[in-house]
Amino acid sequence: MKIFFNLILIFLFISNASSQIVNIEGNRFTTDTIGWRGNYEMNFIFGKQQQRFFAFGNTAHIQYKSKKSLYLILGSVDLIKSQSQQLVNTGFFHFRYNYKIRNWLRWEAFTQVQYNKLIGLRMRYLIGTGPRFKAVQVEKFKTYIGTLYMLEYEINTSRTQKLVQGRFSGYLSFSFRPVKEVEIISTTYYQPLFSYLKDYRIASENSLNFRVYKFLSFGINYKLNFDSRPPQGAPTNLTYVLENKIKLEF
Repeated sequence: MKIFFNLILIFLFISNASSQIVNIEGNRFTTDTIGWRGNYEMNFIFGKQQQRFFAFGNTAHIQYKSKKSLYLILGSVDLIKSQSQQLVNTGFFHFRYNYKIRNWLRWEAFTQVQYNKLIGLRMRYLIGTGPRFKAVQVEKFKTYIGTLYMLEYEINTSRTQKLVQGRFSGYLSFSFRPVKEVEIISTTYYQPLFSYLKDYRIASENSLNFRVYKFLSFGINYKLNFDSRPPQGAPTNLTYVLENKIKLEF
C-alpha cells in the first residue's frame, strides 16, 4: 500500500528530473500566433547521480504572447525512487519575460526558485537579464544565442554553505524540423562564475520529438549536467538523465 501511495504522489506532481540548469529553450513555443499556449508532459526517467534511480514525471508549461511581449511560466516538482528505496524531492518554478526589439533581437528577464536534494541543493534563487539573438532562421532550421547575467543565492542541504554570486549564463540552441512530424532540439548552456572562471556549469539537452496527432507528441530526451564546484556535500558533480515523454499541447 505504501509503494502504491508513493507512485500516486509521483504522478500527481509536476516534474523535471534532477537538472542543475533548467532548459527553457526546450519549452518555448516558437509561433507568431498571439494568445495563450501550453503543454503537459508525462515521462519515464532512468538516470544516475550517486546511484541509479527511476522515476515517473509530469511537466506543465504555459505562455502568453502579445505583439511585442512573451510571458512564460514553467513549474516542476519530482519524487524520485532510488536503489535505496528512498523518495527524494526536487523541483523549481521559473518565470521569464521576453520583449521583442528587432526581428533578430529580444531582451529577456527571468527569476527562478529551485531545490534538489540529490545534488546537495536546499535552495537556489536566481534573477537575471540579457539579450537573446536569432542567429539563423531558414525554413527548417533555427539557431538562437543568449548572453545573460544572473545573480544567485544558494544554500546547501546541510545549511553549512550560503553563497551570493554573479554568473554569466550563455546558451546556444538550435531546432531542426526535417519533416512536419519530426523535430530535433538541442541546447547547451555555459555558466561560469564572474569572480572565478574555474567555477562553472555546463548543461546539454538533446530532444527528438515525433508528432503522432495534432495535439499529441512523443519524444526522447537526453540531459547532461556538469558542475565543477557543486554545492558542499553534493555526492557528485556529473549527472545525466534519459527520458521518454508524452506531450499534450493546448
